[in-house]
Amino acid sequence: MSHTFENQVVLLTGGSTGIGAATARLLAGRGAKVVITGRHENPLRTAAEQHPNISSVTADIARPADAARSVQETLARHARIDVLINNAAILETSPLSDVTTEHARRLLDVNVLGLIETTRLALPHLRASSGNIVNVTTVAADQPFANMSVYCASKAAVLALTRSWAQELGGEGLRVNAVSPGPIETPMFSPEKLGLSAAQVERLGASILPLVPAKRFGKPEEVAEVIAFVASRAASFVNGAQYSVGGGIEA
Repeated sequence: MSHTFENQVVLLTGGSTGIGAATARLLAGRGAKVVITGRHENPLRTAAEQHPNISSVTADIARPADAARSVQETLARHARIDVLINNAAILETSPLSDVTTEHARRLLDVNVLGLIETTRLALPHLRASSGNIVNVTTVAADQPFANMSVYCASKAAVLALTRSWAQELGGEGLRVNAVSPGPIETPMFSPEKLGLSAAQVERLGASILPLVPAKRFGKPEEVAEVIAFVASRAASFVNGAQYSVGGGIEA
């Protein structure tokens, strides 16, 4: 079985940087036409310039109209969707005592509701192509960290959706799987994204590293390889699975 993606169209949310950008490059290099989405136009454009098979749509999946436009643009450009990779997510930290309704809504709107809406809109086209869905979650969905309760809960919801959809859609020939990265060197793990000081991020990283048997953080390319396998025809009998990419941290 081949891991090539010739004549396949991939819609990948959250493709500007990190795991999403690495996955887009890998799949494009293996023949896929990849449409990446993201909220910020400049890094999105930079990511799309990495390969001629990548194009972009500036979109915030927390907005239903943007989710719809992402699907519509993909169809307008390539007339089909074979693989949907739900990678877009935001990570914000907060102790429970400081969690606000706005904090919870921000995370759930992107990490859960946006994922559901994008998948619902892409579903008829995935049915037409006997395609598959890969949901990117995290080992923290199973092994939650302190001060990340809403984020961890949102990613646990993604796992539940994955398993439910695998049962629901498996009889139609559609596959739905999850890839759960552990600590990965990405822009998400930065002071700006986490809303922490550089010193706080350094302490957070130092507290996580001893939990990783591999004794290092992973690279986005290492996660991309697993996503590519799960999305490929080589994984044709893999459905409802969760692949941990955590250097030994078990999901």
